[in-house]
Amino acid sequence: MGNDTHPITVKFWGTRGSIPTPGKYFVKYGGNTPCVEVRCGDTILIFDAGTGMRELGASLLHEFAGSPREYHILISHTHWDHIQGFPFFHVAYLPGNKVTFYGGNSVSALENLIFGQMDREYFPVTLFELSAEVTFKTLVESPFAINDVKLYFTHQIHPALSLGFRIEYRGRVVVYATDSEISNDPEIERINERNIGSLIKDADILIADCQYTAEEYQAKVGWGHTSIDKAVEMSNRYGVRNLFAFHHDPLRTDEQLDIMIDNARNLVKPPLRLHCAREKTTVRV
Repeated sequence: MGNDTHPITVKFWGTRGSIPTPGKYFVKYGGNTPCVEVRCGDTILIFDAGTGMRELGASLLHEFAGSPREYHILISHTHWDHIQGFPFFHVAYLPGNKVTFYGGNSVSALENLIFGQMDREYFPVTLFELSAEVTFKTLVESPFAINDVKLYFTHQIHPALSLGFRIEYRGRVVVYATDSEISNDPEIERINERNIGSLIKDADILIADCQYTAEEYQAKVGWGHTSIDKAVEMSNRYGVRNLFAFHHDPLRTDEQLDIMIDNARNLVKPPLRLHCAREKTTVRV
């Protein structure tokens, strides 16, 4: 939980991109797909619903002993690796809990996409068998509020687009900006200057897509992801204090991630510090 000195608590439950990666080479940083818990006082925000959501749900069940709570799930986009954990989210099966989804599609489209994976052909439990109250909200205007937390969102370059989120709470700023392609293309660069730059400006914590090395990105232009070099450059330019490399490539081992992060630290300029997002790690700001 946050306190007066550190009002926001961030915990990583899934940091891997594209597909879960079990095995001995993926232990240090984890193999679950994206899910990040952000506590602002008593407000529980959850960014994306990848496979890391299963362990988050178990942790919440243990912490609150089944007592009713509200959970706010903000979906960057509905690609499979960002929604596949929700059917295993324990607290959605408990009466009295309230779960609200926020996304950029229409309410009906978001609901159909989230629960389409719970069709009988794919999963044994359907939407109608969840005991919690589940609702959907379409994000139209930025900023918006969840309790006393102020949030902004912007569209990001990604196949079918994605949303990046900026959280402002008691003078602290956390940004969740995964599945975003920051390229060297002049047109896209202008879009990023306007959208991504304003989103990440002076952030205390930026959780950002850093899936590729600069060399790898040359062969992956248009895939919707960013090189760590470009993410560091943008962070330097816009006064970010802590960049957490996120959405790790499913082929990149722990050892290879260490090497990638060490190499990218040569590009960091104060006050920026570069970290590698790691499952079960808690950060307070």
